Amino acid sequence: MDIVPGYVFILPAVIVVGWILSWWGARRVRWILLSAAGVVSVLCVVIGWQAMGPPADPRTVSCSSTWACTDPGSLYLVAAGLLGFGCCLVLLILAILGEAMVIWRRRRTSD
Repeated sequence: MDIVPGYVFILPAVIVVGWILSWWGARRVRWILLSAAGVVSVLCVVIGWQAMGPPADPRTVSCSSTWACTDPGSLYLVAAGLLGFGCCLVLLILAILGEAMVIWRRRRTSD
């Protein structure tokens, strides 16, 4: 089995770094960033899935399975998109919790 190349982790890393930096900006920046990152991640999955082409029959080609008969570049693009989308979901939950804490603190100090 091939080792996953490092460029698969570039999209999730950029999403996480951008999200962390967005906490020093306006709230709108964080939500626009998460939305754009989600769209880019989904596009990576769709483009990678379309680039795979039709599945090959392992009986006619010398490979062990249908996944082994595909171009690894497209599989890596799908993997990057799925990792990016997973990061977006986790960061979405963290952003909701973080903003709830900020609102709770503001209400508590204003009383």
